Amino acid sequence: MITGPQPGIGPVKLRNGVILITEPIVTGKTAAIGFWFYTGSRAENDADRGVTHFTEHMLFKGTTSRTAFDIACAFDRMGGYINAYTEREDVCMYCVVPSAKVNEALDILCDMAEHAVFDAEELERERKVVESEIITSEDDPEDSALDAVENAVWPNQKISAGISGTVKQVESLRRENITSWYENHFVHGRMCVCAAGCFDQKAVEERLSALPQHGDLPLEGADKVLAGQYADQTPVWKSGISFIKSSFQQEQFFLLYPLRIPVDERAYYTLAVMNALTGDTMSSRLFQTLREKGGWCYSVYSYSTFYADAACWCAYASSAKPSSGRILTDLHTEMEKLFNDGVRETEVEAAREHLCGEELMADSDIENRMKFLERCYDSGYGYKSTDERIALIRSVTKDDVGRCLREMFDVRKKALVVYGPGLSLKEKKDIIGLYGK
Repeated sequence: MITGPQPGIGPVKLRNGVILITEPIVTGKTAAIGFWFYTGSRAENDADRGVTHFTEHMLFKGTTSRTAFDIACAFDRMGGYINAYTEREDVCMYCVVPSAKVNEALDILCDMAEHAVFDAEELERERKVVESEIITSEDDPEDSALDAVENAVWPNQKISAGISGTVKQVESLRRENITSWYENHFVHGRMCVCAAGCFDQKAVEERLSALPQHGDLPLEGADKVLAGQYADQTPVWKSGISFIKSSFQQEQFFLLYPLRIPVDERAYYTLAVMNALTGDTMSSRLFQTLREKGGWCYSVYSYSTFYADAACWCAYASSAKPSSGRILTDLHTEMEKLFNDGVRETEVEAAREHLCGEELMADSDIENRMKFLERCYDSGYGYKSTDERIALIRSVTKDDVGRCLREMFDVRKKALVVYGPGLSLKEKKDIIGLYGK
């Protein structure tokens, strides 16, 4: 029935090509199940932009045996929940339910993944919902900025195309386009299922094995396949300074550095330590300098973005226009210190302990544990227990962080994106003088 390692963690490959990864927790009272379909906006052409996201919405709108109301009622009555989201390279549909309801919940997920009907009336109603979601996102300063930033550093490339598409693009999608996408990329596409909690392993395997044949995925990880799938669209990074005008009141600043890939597991955790001490905590350098000491902004943080064949790290801040100059000066100064002077042992220790605490708290979140299984598979790192991850984090040294900054970051290709109501020519000139070196 299966090939590969024995059940319980995994991954294992079922006879229909579905990858299954499980983390049994026999003492648990809940379970989380996630279906990952390896398609996304990056797989789309201009003519079908937004079709993946639209398809994700339609999964919930009824099957050959269940109405949309039936699906909603079933999870409400379980006391659990079901949700989904679309990214640039995958779609995830998942649920969290009491352990006694796992088989029922799994049967519904399988039904949605195989037998969605795309009723014409339901589709037109949901089209309005999708369009409303797009407008809501466009009205959100940060959401709007993030799309603009991706397109600034990967201009006019599929990797930076909007996940939901525009209202006009969604209006142009026809039912036959959506049903064909569903058939090719969901019913028969590459798929990984992850489950964590208390459930019957054999029953889960048997139900998933009844699904149709799916596209091939290696046991070693999804990124290997995705990188090959997108071999004809290798991302091309654009460095430099971009000023993007928007109708929002605040200026938003994104300082980005491309990361050299691939990123192995130790480098990943080293980057996490570096990120925590730089901008991901209240005691981090950027938070303390820009917000606590300077008082220049409310929002400041840092984060990493990973795709199958590209990655970047970003420092972010937003402020009213009068504080723009001070924010960018202090941001530049702190990053120069980071790359030129390195980090202190005390802040590395604090960052390690912060991450270890996060791991301990995440350990009690069944949804997080389920999603972590897929992240391990996606990256090809292999599963590690909470204790093993904590040990790996605590093994990261000051020298490791220094090597991370020297070897992973391509400092020569940094990009600054300023997104907001607009700066004066003098302000732009000053920024170019500071960041254009």
